[in-house]
Amino acid sequence: PGGVGQGAAAQEPVGSASQPPGLTTFQVSISGELESATNLGGGPLLARVYFQHGPDWEPTAGATQGITQLSSPALPIFRTASIWMPSPSEVVWNFPLGVVYKSTNVFGWPRVVVAVFGTDMCNRHIVKGYGTVHVPCRPGRHERVVRLFCPVASSWWIRFMGWLLGNPASFIDPRTLASPDGREVVRVSSGGEVKVVFNVVMKDTKEFNFSF
Repeated sequence: PGGVGQGAAAQEPVGSASQPPGLTTFQVSISGELESATNLGGGPLLARVYFQHGPDWEPTAGATQGITQLSSPALPIFRTASIWMPSPSEVVWNFPLGVVYKSTNVFGWPRVVVAVFGTDMCNRHIVKGYGTVHVPCRPGRHERVVRLFCPVASSWWIRFMGWLLGNPASFIDPRTLASPDGREVVRVSSGGEVKVVFNVVMKDTKEFNFSF
Protein backbone atom coordinates (compact mmCIF):
# COMPACT_ATOMS: atom_id res chain seq x y z
CA PRO A 1 0.00 0.00 0.00
CA GLY A 2 2.82 2.35 0.79
CA GLY A 3 4.38 1.77 -2.63
CA VAL A 4 1.10 2.43 -4.41
CA GLY A 5 0.67 5.73 -2.59
CA GLN A 6 4.16 6.85 -3.56
CA GLY A 7 3.53 5.99 -7.20
CA ALA A 8 0.34 8.04 -7.27
CA ALA A 9 2.11 10.97 -5.67
CA ALA A 10 4.92 10.73 -8.21
CA GLN A 11 2.51 10.73 -11.16
CA GLU A 12 0.58 13.86 -10.10
CA PRO A 13 3.18 16.51 -11.02
CA VAL A 14 3.97 14.67 -14.24
CA GLY A 15 0.35 14.83 -15.33
CA SER A 16 0.04 18.53 -14.48
CA ALA A 17 3.23 19.38 -16.41
CA SER A 18 2.07 17.57 -19.54
CA GLN A 19 -1.02 19.80 -19.75
CA PRO A 20 0.10 23.39 -19.04
CA PRO A 21 -2.31 26.25 -19.55
CA GLY A 22 -1.69 26.91 -23.26
CA LEU A 23 -1.43 30.35 -24.84
CA THR A 24 -3.24 30.91 -28.10
CA THR A 25 -2.38 34.58 -28.70
CA PHE A 26 0.08 37.29 -27.76
CA GLN A 27 -0.91 40.87 -27.03
CA VAL A 28 0.34 44.26 -28.16
CA SER A 29 -0.81 47.37 -26.31
CA ILE A 30 -0.43 50.67 -28.19
CA SER A 31 -0.94 54.07 -26.63
CA GLY A 32 0.36 57.56 -27.29
CA GLU A 33 -0.83 60.67 -29.05
CA LEU A 34 -1.11 62.40 -32.38
CA GLU A 35 0.94 65.37 -31.30
CA SER A 36 1.15 68.04 -34.01
CA ALA A 37 1.38 68.95 -37.70
CA THR A 38 3.82 71.32 -39.38
CA ASN A 39 4.32 72.96 -42.78
CA LEU A 40 0.68 72.73 -43.82
CA GLY A 41 0.00 76.47 -44.04
CA GLY A 42 -2.21 78.59 -41.85
CA GLY A 43 -5.79 78.04 -40.86
CA PRO A 44 -7.42 75.49 -38.57
CA LEU A 45 -6.65 71.80 -39.14
CA LEU A 46 -8.14 68.52 -38.00
CA ALA A 47 -6.98 64.94 -38.51
CA ARG A 48 -8.59 61.54 -38.83
CA VAL A 49 -6.62 58.59 -37.47
CA TYR A 50 -7.06 54.93 -38.44
CA PHE A 51 -5.35 51.78 -37.15
CA GLN A 52 -5.02 49.14 -39.86
CA HIS A 53 -3.99 45.54 -39.25
CA GLY A 54 -3.71 42.16 -40.92
CA PRO A 55 -6.24 39.31 -40.92
CA ASP A 56 -4.66 37.56 -37.91
CA TRP A 57 -4.97 40.62 -35.67
CA GLU A 58 -8.01 41.43 -33.55
CA PRO A 59 -8.57 44.55 -31.43
CA THR A 60 -9.67 43.67 -27.90
CA ALA A 61 -9.81 47.14 -26.30
CA GLY A 62 -9.62 50.77 -27.28
CA ALA A 63 -10.58 52.55 -30.50
CA THR A 64 -9.13 51.80 -33.93
CA GLN A 65 -10.08 55.20 -35.36
CA GLY A 66 -10.72 58.74 -34.20
CA ILE A 67 -10.95 62.38 -35.16
CA THR A 68 -9.14 65.28 -33.53
CA GLN A 69 -10.43 68.70 -32.61
CA LEU A 70 -10.11 71.63 -35.02
CA SER A 71 -6.91 73.40 -34.02
CA SER A 72 -5.15 76.56 -35.24
CA PRO A 73 -1.53 77.72 -35.05
CA ALA A 74 -0.51 79.98 -32.20
CA LEU A 75 -0.68 83.70 -32.91
CA PRO A 76 2.52 85.78 -32.92
CA ILE A 77 3.32 87.71 -29.75
CA PHE A 78 3.23 91.05 -31.59
CA ARG A 79 0.58 91.77 -34.21
CA THR A 80 3.05 93.69 -36.36
CA ALA A 81 5.31 90.63 -36.49
CA SER A 82 2.99 88.98 -39.00
CA ILE A 83 3.79 91.70 -41.54
CA TRP A 84 7.36 90.56 -42.19
CA MET A 85 7.42 87.14 -40.50
CA PRO A 86 5.60 84.04 -41.75
CA SER A 87 2.75 82.75 -39.63
CA PRO A 88 3.54 79.86 -37.26
CA SER A 89 3.19 76.56 -39.06
CA GLU A 90 2.79 74.16 -36.11
CA VAL A 91 -0.70 73.01 -35.19
CA VAL A 92 -0.93 71.10 -31.90
CA TRP A 93 -3.61 68.46 -31.24
CA ASN A 94 -2.22 66.16 -28.52
CA PHE A 95 -4.94 63.69 -29.51
CA PRO A 96 -4.71 60.49 -27.39
CA LEU A 97 -4.36 57.09 -29.05
CA GLY A 98 -5.03 53.74 -27.41
CA VAL A 99 -5.76 50.23 -28.67
CA VAL A 100 -4.92 46.66 -27.61
CA TYR A 101 -4.48 43.87 -30.14
CA LYS A 102 -4.18 40.11 -29.89
CA SER A 103 -2.70 37.94 -32.63
CA THR A 104 -0.93 34.67 -33.41
CA ASN A 105 1.27 36.02 -36.19
CA VAL A 106 3.35 39.15 -36.79
CA PHE A 107 2.17 39.29 -40.40
CA GLY A 108 -0.03 42.35 -40.86
CA TRP A 109 1.63 44.32 -38.05
CA PRO A 110 -0.57 47.34 -37.17
CA ARG A 111 0.04 50.66 -38.82
CA VAL A 112 -1.45 54.13 -38.47
CA VAL A 113 -3.06 56.06 -41.33
CA VAL A 114 -3.45 59.82 -40.91
CA ALA A 115 -5.61 62.13 -43.02
CA VAL A 116 -5.33 65.88 -42.34
CA PHE A 117 -8.05 68.31 -43.38
CA GLY A 118 -8.17 72.08 -43.43
CA THR A 119 -10.54 74.81 -44.59
CA ASP A 120 -10.53 77.00 -47.67
CA MET A 121 -11.64 80.63 -48.00
CA CYS A 122 -15.29 79.50 -48.08
CA ASN A 123 -14.83 77.50 -44.84
CA ARG A 124 -15.15 74.17 -46.67
CA HIS A 125 -13.19 71.17 -45.44
CA ILE A 126 -10.51 70.14 -47.93
CA VAL A 127 -7.79 67.53 -47.66
CA LYS A 128 -4.31 68.78 -46.76
CA GLY A 129 -2.41 65.52 -46.78
CA TYR A 130 -2.31 61.78 -46.13
CA GLY A 131 0.35 59.70 -44.43
CA THR A 132 0.98 56.28 -42.93
CA VAL A 133 3.54 54.70 -40.61
CA HIS A 134 3.97 51.30 -38.95
CA VAL A 135 3.60 50.98 -35.21
CA PRO A 136 7.13 50.41 -33.79
CA CYS A 137 7.84 46.72 -33.22
CA ARG A 138 9.90 47.28 -30.06
CA PRO A 139 8.52 47.98 -26.59
CA GLY A 140 8.99 51.46 -25.18
CA ARG A 141 8.36 55.06 -26.16
CA HIS A 142 8.90 56.07 -29.78
CA GLU A 143 8.46 59.25 -31.79
CA ARG A 144 7.73 59.12 -35.49
CA VAL A 145 7.41 61.86 -38.10
CA VAL A 146 4.89 61.01 -40.82
CA ARG A 147 5.49 62.79 -44.13
CA LEU A 148 2.25 63.75 -45.84
CA PHE A 149 1.25 63.76 -49.49
CA CYS A 150 -1.81 64.67 -51.54
CA PRO A 151 -3.15 63.04 -54.69
CA VAL A 152 -2.92 65.20 -57.81
CA ALA A 153 -5.62 65.35 -60.49
CA SER A 154 -4.72 64.18 -63.97
CA SER A 155 -5.26 67.55 -65.69
CA TRP A 156 -5.07 71.25 -64.81
CA TRP A 157 -8.78 71.69 -65.62
CA ILE A 158 -9.82 69.10 -63.03
CA ARG A 159 -7.46 70.70 -60.50
CA PHE A 160 -9.00 74.12 -61.18
CA MET A 161 -12.55 72.82 -60.85
CA GLY A 162 -11.61 71.02 -57.63
CA TRP A 163 -10.21 74.26 -56.21
CA LEU A 164 -13.26 76.24 -57.35
CA LEU A 165 -15.80 73.79 -55.94
CA GLY A 166 -13.81 72.95 -52.80
CA ASN A 167 -13.48 69.31 -53.85
CA PRO A 168 -9.85 68.57 -54.79
CA ALA A 169 -8.58 65.11 -55.61
CA SER A 170 -8.78 62.83 -52.55
CA PHE A 171 -9.09 59.21 -51.52
CA ILE A 172 -12.59 57.86 -50.92
CA ASP A 173 -11.25 55.71 -48.07
CA PRO A 174 -7.90 56.85 -46.59
CA ARG A 175 -7.35 53.35 -45.20
CA THR A 176 -6.44 52.19 -48.71
CA LEU A 177 -3.03 53.76 -48.07
CA ALA A 178 -2.21 50.77 -45.89
CA SER A 179 -2.55 48.50 -48.93
CA PRO A 180 0.05 48.37 -51.73
CA ASP A 181 -2.58 47.69 -54.40
CA GLY A 182 -2.98 50.50 -56.92
CA ARG A 183 -0.46 52.83 -55.30
CA GLU A 184 1.78 52.85 -58.39
CA VAL A 185 -0.83 54.64 -60.53
CA VAL A 186 -1.57 57.49 -58.10
CA ARG A 187 0.12 60.85 -58.74
CA VAL A 188 0.90 62.73 -55.54
CA SER A 189 2.60 65.87 -54.30
CA SER A 190 4.40 65.92 -50.96
CA GLY A 191 4.09 68.52 -48.23
CA GLY A 192 3.68 68.73 -44.48
CA GLU A 193 4.53 66.48 -41.57
CA VAL A 194 2.71 64.97 -38.59
CA LYS A 195 4.40 63.93 -35.36
CA VAL A 196 3.12 60.79 -33.63
CA VAL A 197 4.21 59.44 -30.22
CA PHE A 198 3.86 55.69 -29.50
CA ASN A 199 4.05 53.75 -26.23
CA VAL A 200 4.25 50.04 -27.03
CA VAL A 201 3.86 47.18 -24.53
CA MET A 202 3.98 43.49 -25.50
CA LYS A 203 2.92 40.38 -23.65
CA ASP A 204 3.56 36.65 -24.24
CA THR A 205 5.60 37.20 -27.42
CA LYS A 206 8.48 34.96 -26.28
CA GLU A 207 6.14 31.98 -26.00
CA PHE A 208 5.60 32.34 -29.76
CA ASN A 209 9.38 32.58 -30.41
CA PHE A 210 9.16 36.28 -31.30
CA SER A 211 12.02 38.36 -29.94
CA PHE A 212 11.87 42.15 -30.28
